[in-house]
Amino acid sequence: MTTTKCKVGSCTTFPPPVLYEQRLCLEHYLADIHDRTHAFARQLSNQETTKELEAAIVQFVVLTAAKIAVIGTQNPPQDQLLRGKLLNAMLLLADLRERAERNEKQEETR
Repeated sequence: MTTTKCKVGSCTTFPPPVLYEQRLCLEHYLADIHDRTHAFARQLSNQETTKELEAAIVQFVVLTAAKIAVIGTQNPPQDQLLRGKLLNAMLLLADLRERAERNEKQEETR
């Protein structure tokens, strides 16, 4: 177990092992996923989908989904609300990926 607490403000929660590198507790990690997912979605709606944006979204979705899968299978939270937030994060990632693919297909037809 790390002796470093979550890096967000006055949070006193220790990160789970899979999040040591990010230095985020699960609650703040999920909030970060939410924020980043919505930021990517805004970029998709405000500009044409570039190859760079598509690559960044794919990388974010794949790496984040893998990390969520590890958390959910190796060290699932006891709290039902956090389990629900894990599932919601996966759905947000799937929706973001679908939006990116839809944008790319629309631009191909233009």
